Amino acid sequence: MSRRITSATILVSLACSVTMVLAGCVPILGADPRFATYSGAKPQGVATTTPPPSGPPPIAAPKNDLSWRDCTSQVYGNAAIPAAPGIKLECASFDSDLDPLNGGSGSITIGVVRARSGQTPRDAGPLVFTTGSDLPSSTQLPVWLSHAGSDILRSHPIVAVDRRGMGMSTPIDCRDHFQRDEMRDQSQFQTGDDPVANLSAISNEATTSCTDVIAPADSAYDNGHAASDLERLRNLWDVPALALVGIGNGAQVALTYAGSRPDKVARLILDSPVALGVSAEAKAEQQVKGQQAALDAFAAQCVAINCALGPDPKGAVSALLSTARSLRGSGTSVASIANAITATLGFPTADRIGTTTTLANALAAARGGDMNQLSNLINRADGLQDTDGQFVNSCSDAVNRPTPDRVRELVVAWAKLYPQFGTIAALNLVKCVHWPTGSSPQLPKDLKVDVLLMGVQDDPIVGVDGVAQTAATVINANAASKRVMWQGIGHGASIYSSCTVPPLVGYLTDGKLPGTDTYCPA
Repeated sequence: MSRRITSATILVSLACSVTMVLAGCVPILGADPRFATYSGAKPQGVATTTPPPSGPPPIAAPKNDLSWRDCTSQVYGNAAIPAAPGIKLECASFDSDLDPLNGGSGSITIGVVRARSGQTPRDAGPLVFTTGSDLPSSTQLPVWLSHAGSDILRSHPIVAVDRRGMGMSTPIDCRDHFQRDEMRDQSQFQTGDDPVANLSAISNEATTSCTDVIAPADSAYDNGHAASDLERLRNLWDVPALALVGIGNGAQVALTYAGSRPDKVARLILDSPVALGVSAEAKAEQQVKGQQAALDAFAAQCVAINCALGPDPKGAVSALLSTARSLRGSGTSVASIANAITATLGFPTADRIGTTTTLANALAAARGGDMNQLSNLINRADGLQDTDGQFVNSCSDAVNRPTPDRVRELVVAWAKLYPQFGTIAALNLVKCVHWPTGSSPQLPKDLKVDVLLMGVQDDPIVGVDGVAQTAATVINANAASKRVMWQGIGHGASIYSSCTVPPLVGYLTDGKLPGTDTYCPA
């Protein structure tokens, strides 16, 4: 036996010496036979395993779908814009548990709208779109499609999900006409010298009315419950993960979903985000900074096109607001005018020059005593951003609200820092001071996908600070991000800038972020 082993060793050693020059060889006497392997050998009785695919989950098509009906003309009509050619809009709804987070019973109906074009693959998974409480997703979807959003339909359908009590979801009707008017006017025309006290009394009445209407679910309208509605949709579709794009408050909803269900996210696009957990005061100051920046950009554009407000557009706006503020009996409140300016710039219906011209003409006519054009803008702003559903949802999301005394301090301080919008921004904080306090949102700890961040340089709805704050949150959750910034005026870079869409489409395709940050011109 010993002799045969020696002979075999000699033969292998000779073979090794012949081939070593060509390929190299480890001397056999140096090898430990316990670890000798043969790459082609497979242990008997052991199943072959395939390593899991790298990268984020695919965007899967629903295995079970909703009952869709054509609603193209209805949705475009609600948004008051012409229908985009070749795009079909379909509406559906689903029931979601009313309060699954707190074990409550009952259900609530959530409205959704799906957009497809003739180029949309029939087996493509959807991109889920939410604008949260900023305005109904079903209202902003057709606006997106009238710009560059239709390019996304070449690869994916878009499904817009309305927040509870808003848009095509079951609406909330809980404030009476007097309460709505007083809150819109910030109690400007009531007697007395303490607008905080006057507005606090009205907001207390409105809070009582609304919590009575939605009882016992007065804690079921925050970001966490909006995220649970997305999870209900995912379960109905029976897909492993969702591709999400959230704008403004919708970005909070999407990030809340991703933080609580990291394995259920295929893509995560956060456009014009408000940072999770930011206090009500900080959020309001970020917005008022955005309002002032948007007004400055509007004024510069106004001068460039020789608009109706003359050589000093910002001064003309200040004069109009000052006149409205001095009214004591009745008329158009300063808050209504400011909200109209904010909504017109934040949700433009034309290009930058067209929007500038429309707003300048309305403000100039109002200074001359003709309120018709400005009244139309005020009514549009109220319809977009002052429904009862928005009041309930936005107050449910407001955390660390300031006291009335703190608001009084902010009225003085912000009036100096932000001359056109500061006082109004401070008083807006009173609207939610009586709303039941909810739980603070939990920041994500371990995101499973990289995040595409977007923002707008002059965003009068949420400002721009939330982009950097959300980037920090993403880093702390062990994920990477890249930014796509639009240097324009509006709310939602992906909505109004065609330059932002190619990075978005590329990210949807393979889940890989752009190599660098992107800056899109106005």
